[in-house]
Amino acid sequence: MRLTIAYAALCMCATVLGCGGGTASPVAPQPTVFSVQADTPSPLLAAAQRTAMGFLYGPPDGTVGVLLNGGTYSFFMAARSSPACAGTPSTQGTYRLGGSLTSFTEPYGCSAEITTGNDPNGYTFDQNYAGGGPVLAVTSASGTTGILHIYHGEVHGGSCSTSGFCTYSSLGMAFSKDGGATFTKLGEIVQPYLTRPAIIGNNLNLDVGGGTLLVADGKGQHIANPATADPTDTYLYVFYSDRDPSAATSTACNQTPCLAVARAPLATVVADAFAGITAAFPALFKKFYNGAFTEPATSGDPNAALNSGHYTAVIGVAGSFPSVLYDAATQQYLIAYTTGNTAIAMQHGSSLLAWSGPIATAAITDGTNTLLYPTLIGEGNDPATGNGNPLLVYLDATAWPSWPSATLVSRHLKLTYQ
Repeated sequence: MRLTIAYAALCMCATVLGCGGGTASPVAPQPTVFSVQADTPSPLLAAAQRTAMGFLYGPPDGTVGVLLNGGTYSFFMAARSSPACAGTPSTQGTYRLGGSLTSFTEPYGCSAEITTGNDPNGYTFDQNYAGGGPVLAVTSASGTTGILHIYHGEVHGGSCSTSGFCTYSSLGMAFSKDGGATFTKLGEIVQPYLTRPAIIGNNLNLDVGGGTLLVADGKGQHIANPATADPTDTYLYVFYSDRDPSAATSTACNQTPCLAVARAPLATVVADAFAGITAAFPALFKKFYNGAFTEPATSGDPNAALNSGHYTAVIGVAGSFPSVLYDAATQQYLIAYTTGNTAIAMQHGSSLLAWSGPIATAAITDGTNTLLYPTLIGEGNDPATGNGNPLLVYLDATAWPSWPSATLVSRHLKLTYQ
């Protein structure tokens, strides 16, 4: 979705009753049941294909970012290349692939666009891992085009059972002025509430997920035409996972990471990105807490030795790697996320801040297989918007961590709301 930041307010009015003393039309029954039907999974990217392209693990090693320009799809995904990679061998980062919604055909030279370290503000949140997916095409007030990119950063240390080291993660943002061929880092934008020493020092993991890039108004409601929307009421929303033992939230979310959201004024993000004001980014986003976006999304400490802001779970369940899409046919948002790395759950809502609870028909499992990194993709001209039949892609692995057993699969979803 390409957005133009305009500086004129949009005024809209609606007529509810007829004028001149006419009788009001009967009120149509409101829909109450949201249903999701998923078709049979189809392989999209298997281990042999990833190896042939020059990858050791991934893509994707996280949420997938998708752009459609002139009929050509670009996919942005985290991965680590193998020594056979032509562009950046043995390098972990964000990689771009090209193709269609049924096949990846262009590896663009196997060249990493985001790599570890070298944060412009001297932060260390991505010193051991940097790679992302979500992207959003934007246009400045002067008509210049660019692409925002959100990526997952990690610091490793301590001793944890799965990998031998523990992981503390945060989210960063990057920017491209050449259509996604290259990206420049803008800085950290979201840090979990708990500090890095509190996690790594106690041999624990804390994963924020892959983030999202969603545009909505101050109430979290869909904006049909962001190009003409009021810039003072247009925000960029980022969903992630957080944990805050001191927050006034559910017991489950005090102990394990639950689904959270932060936001920043879109006009400010876009203006600072084009101007290269990187120092602004660690302070741009605010976390949702007790009904308002008031808490700082980062601590301002380069080494995450201080707590960031508190959060209130927008969905009070232990979930990870959320992906969100607006569906025009049902006029609802749809969110997909993993639970326990063995299932994908979905919820719907008319606002980004009010969700339905798990949709029974949308639960996805595959026996004892691991399911990771769900991403919702629109089936039409805008990958960020569905029209009743969006695509869900996710990684399905028979064992984990075992990349040779992992296949990226896709499934079309049929959405109904009646």
